Amino acid sequence: MRTHTATAGKVAAVTPSAATFGAMLTIAHAPKLGPQPNSLDNAVSSATHWVRLAELRRPDAMWLEAGAMMQKLVSREEWSRYIRRIRVDRGPLQGREWFEVTRVRDPVGLPAGDYLNVIFVAHYAKAVQFETVSLAPGAAGWLPVGYVIRPVQHEV
Repeated sequence: MRTHTATAGKVAAVTPSAATFGAMLTIAHAPKLGPQPNSLDNAVSSATHWVRLAELRRPDAMWLEAGAMMQKLVSREEWSRYIRRIRVDRGPLQGREWFEVTRVRDPVGLPAGDYLNVIFVAHYAKAVQFETVSLAPGAAGWLPVGYVIRPVQHEV
């Protein structure tokens, strides 16, 4: 930084160099980013963890990790029956990859707000399925509030 000194009662003028000015903009005033619990990366990670619990046939663990909203709507026993029913006759999982993340605003049957659906394509021995995990934002990150499996429709 260049500094001009004052002489005989004149006020000193300070003129920052271009490099100093650029550094002030980029370093001193850079936004401080902390953890982003509701990032898309965290949504995909949370949804991936949840589908793995379904794959491992752990509906109780899924229910316990779900958001309070889902727990109020569906009892633990109902959830266990649902997961057992939808996981029948697909054979062992051969592979899964996330396919799409979509935003859903004010879904029917849930409190108003923004939600995410993380959609996976799951390749089972006997079928190819879409697995959709619905997530609601929470203080500590995305909370699962729904899980649906449906067949992939092949276009003719």
